[in-house]
Amino acid sequence: MKILIAEDDPVSSRILRTTLEKWGHKVVSTDNGVDALAELQKEDAPRLAILDWMMPGIEGTEVCRRIRQQSKTAQTYVILLTALSQKTQMVAGLEAGADDYVTKPFDRQELRVRLQAGERIVQLQSSLVQRVKELEVAIGERQEAEKALRNLTLTDDLTGLYNRRGFFTMVEHTLATSRRSGESSLLFYADMDGLKLINDTFGHSEGSAAIKTTAEILGRTFRNSDIVSRIGGDEFAILAQNASAKESAIILDRLKENLRTANAEGAQPYQLSLSVGTVLVEPRDRLSLDDLICKADEAMYAAKRSKKPWTNSTDSRRAPNGTAHRASTRP
Repeated sequence: MKILIAEDDPVSSRILRTTLEKWGHKVVSTDNGVDALAELQKEDAPRLAILDWMMPGIEGTEVCRRIRQQSKTAQTYVILLTALSQKTQMVAGLEAGADDYVTKPFDRQELRVRLQAGERIVQLQSSLVQRVKELEVAIGERQEAEKALRNLTLTDDLTGLYNRRGFFTMVEHTLATSRRSGESSLLFYADMDGLKLINDTFGHSEGSAAIKTTAEILGRTFRNSDIVSRIGGDEFAILAQNASAKESAIILDRLKENLRTANAEGAQPYQLSLSVGTVLVEPRDRLSLDDLICKADEAMYAAKRSKKPWTNSTDSRRAPNGTAHRASTRP
């Protein structure tokens, strides 16, 4: 083991060094407290130190106090070497941070036993430090694995959007919060037009590319705080948080423009189109998320049947004649 000797008496220092090297230790020697403290602050500092109590520059007890205040040197095992023999002085040395002490002139057998005790403690500390590092790595790996697992179970592999489970998980929590805060939201249910034709004409890989492009368009259309998902096949559901009925038309116009831009760029040999149903979710509503999606889905299919890309149903309440209030627009 590498051991530091800090002893200003050259005779005592030489005897200590010879004795320790004979026992197989690697020795670093200093003759003052300043150099001793510097040695103990190095990256490869000795883990065990024998410090003379009375030294030039800084006394051994003060060196103890200082290294105990520093995390890098706090684990150094310190044995005070002193000619003082009063119990109160020994206690003072231990209170300063020393782990053990040996009185001068030292007895070789006593010194050897005390060094062996120090070595065992240093080795135990090293093992504990290594174990802590291993546990930290294991915890980090587990957290990454759990994060990956959550992503696998809550996100869609193809688009990176939330999947159906992720959408329900996020939206149910969000709606509960919105109801408490009195904020309304908009639920959009979108279905791609003509995906089957794209698959039949250009192949399923091109169909997958169309789904991914549509997902990117939806991502650009809605805010980061909105919850965008692909809940299955060519169907998407989006919850726009803290949004009113007036904002529905603005959002749909933005979506229409983003689709128009994508089609104008001509990156795909077909036109992307969506049918969308919208439902206003007000704080007083007590409908389940399943019921809200059903309403938005009905509005979306009404748009498909009428061959209109978008049907905006911001009020799902029935009029006296039994029809829903809807406004439609074509890009």
